[in-house]
Amino acid sequence: MQSETPAVRELLSTEKNYQSAEVWTKVMGKAIYGIDLRLPGMLYGKILRSPYPHARIKKIKTSAALKMPGVRAVLTGSDLSCSPYGIVINDEMPLEPERVRYVGDEVAAVAAVDYKKAEEALKLIHVEYETLPAVFDTGEAQLPEAQPLHEEFPGNVAWRRELVRGDPESAFRKADLIVESSFSIPQFHPAYLEPIACVAVSEPDGGIILHTAVQSPDIVRELLAQVLKIPLSRVRIIGPVMGGGFGGKVYGNLNLYLISALLSMQTGLPVKMQLTREEEFTAGRPMVAAEIKMRMALNNDGTFLGREMDLVTDNGAYSAQAPWVSNTLAERNDSVYRIPAIKTKVRLVYTNKVPTGQYRAYGNQVANFACESLIDMAAKKLNIDPLEIRLKNCVRPGETTVHGLQIKSCGLAGCLAAAAEEIGWANRKKNHGYGLSAAIHASGSVVFDLNLRGASARISLELDGDFSLFTGEQDYGQGTHAAFSQIAAIAFDLEPARISVYSRDSLVTPYSMGALGMRQATIGGKAVQLAAEKLREKIVRAASEMINEPVIMENGRIRSASGRLVDFAEIAHYYHSQTSGLTLTGEGCYVPPESSYDDTKYGNIAVTYSFAAHAAEVEIDPETGALTVHRIVAAHDSGKVINHLSASGQIYGGVAQGVGMSCFEGYLFNEGKVANPTLADYKIPTALDVPDITPLFIETDDPEGPYGAKGLGEIVQVPVPGALANAVADAVGEWVTEMPITAEKIFRILSIRGEAE
Repeated sequence: MQSETPAVRELLSTEKNYQSAEVWTKVMGKAIYGIDLRLPGMLYGKILRSPYPHARIKKIKTSAALKMPGVRAVLTGSDLSCSPYGIVINDEMPLEPERVRYVGDEVAAVAAVDYKKAEEALKLIHVEYETLPAVFDTGEAQLPEAQPLHEEFPGNVAWRRELVRGDPESAFRKADLIVESSFSIPQFHPAYLEPIACVAVSEPDGGIILHTAVQSPDIVRELLAQVLKIPLSRVRIIGPVMGGGFGGKVYGNLNLYLISALLSMQTGLPVKMQLTREEEFTAGRPMVAAEIKMRMALNNDGTFLGREMDLVTDNGAYSAQAPWVSNTLAERNDSVYRIPAIKTKVRLVYTNKVPTGQYRAYGNQVANFACESLIDMAAKKLNIDPLEIRLKNCVRPGETTVHGLQIKSCGLAGCLAAAAEEIGWANRKKNHGYGLSAAIHASGSVVFDLNLRGASARISLELDGDFSLFTGEQDYGQGTHAAFSQIAAIAFDLEPARISVYSRDSLVTPYSMGALGMRQATIGGKAVQLAAEKLREKIVRAASEMINEPVIMENGRIRSASGRLVDFAEIAHYYHSQTSGLTLTGEGCYVPPESSYDDTKYGNIAVTYSFAAHAAEVEIDPETGALTVHRIVAAHDSGKVINHLSASGQIYGGVAQGVGMSCFEGYLFNEGKVANPTLADYKIPTALDVPDITPLFIETDDPEGPYGAKGLGEIVQVPVPGALANAVADAVGEWVTEMPITAEKIFRILSIRGEAE
């Protein structure tokens, strides 16, 4: 067992809720965020955006804007020499030179001495457009007469996939029961508090320094070098504190970064750009919308035999990460249970709407809404308790799922039982609705780049006896730095506060895939553990050499065989003097176990897997359909919990976001234009809307994660939509199959039921 030594037990105990120093800078209002950045001589950039969902740019006149006092540069697409780029599909330009494809598309940019002058200059840019036919519906976009948004994608299908596992035809032929339904999910915005901001600084040698808070700075760095056609060695990313990310800042807003860099290169001065809240909604990268048709085959005893899904996702005008999100949406929920046969068809379709990207959990929560609702529909028809049918079919340790996921540690059955017991499943209140939902999520995804599946870390002993830890894994509020300090502290048997963590400068921090796929704790944390253990060995060796005796490390000091005590500072100075200024340093490189991943995407996609089960209790006003969410119990298997305070905080926040997604949020459009582009119109839950939340940790000891730990951050949101949908159905007798679950939709069900009675 990884977690059985006294040092591990002490540092991972529930009483040890260490928080990094950065937390206190935030609490005291001293943290420097991207929107706070100021550099000498800095200019301010603004973007002119398309007012049309689809149009050809016939002519742009910028002379009046260039003549305006205080304006230093104006850029249009015709000024650029770069080629189309993208995360998955190369279909986007920083500024569109010929054709705009959504309301908000980037047309021109201005750099001026302040934002006011930049905004005034935008009004002086004259653009002559020729409007083109636009499509806003994925079905209409696929019609033969629909104009392609991108000529290389006739039919407007940006990405498609069909997969078959097992024998679905036989499964449905032999089934005692087949249940089916259709589900609709709109676009969602992560609604982080801080809009995306950056400052680009051009260097005399042609390089670029970009100051921005982004979850995957090394990937952004590579893309900047590629698009700007400058050597990677001359691109540097420095990260301020991030005001929330939730997946929406994995790559941030690449067009914003590129435009700020181009303006800085043109002027020779730093250029700051930041999205307004409205721009976040109209030109950000919200979660993909989805239309799902699903059916399941079961035996009369509740055994799952097969599942079929027909999935259409709305790409918007450009692809960003939508192909990856669509793939996760299509298959992740299939591995929660033993389902021997699967048939799935996916189409990602271009429309003249805001381009889409990713959100916390990468689409897993969207599919959960459909999958878990369908399970309860089946349980109702079979007259089987929803808890019983889940326990009967849920995946167990040592199994391989239908998609090839190798399940090592797994506490899913325990999560289901604990959530049900805590919510009072056996003694449910009358006139209340109760719902269950279960989930799996990759903990340490390795498929973003199969050639770089792991992570590395570096830790050094400073001359004062404390430690500096360098990692490429970003902390944007989820507690990564605190957890890494605790993991490293175990090796030296000292307080985590003596370990300072640095992660926000690509010049000095190790390369990382970034904060995505729940890689932080599992992969990044394992690299930290290995680095600390290597440094421990070096310290012991140097101490033994210094005092010429065998030594051991205990209580944050070195003790020799004769009883002499030596602190870390003495050893650091000794090594420093003996090596002409070198520092005792340990480097850790964690390479996950080799995993196969074939052309059909069958294989083990992650180091390990986290599990969760949520139980919800709701009440419906029979007169209005108003929904009150009283309570959500969130039971999670995230391995051994490193920091209980941070982990509980993740659950509180993730469940609150899940409630927002399920009951309040969603983009509204009017002819392709976002109709609710502010937080006054795009409703997220307030403190009064968040229910009572009970976190439960069903700990397992994972063989791969650091000291048995697994990831938690993304999976927290996944079971919420399914649990709430099932609780509402339990209360009113029918399912709301279109998110968000609003009073209007519930009232419609109540009205139909009342008419039937």
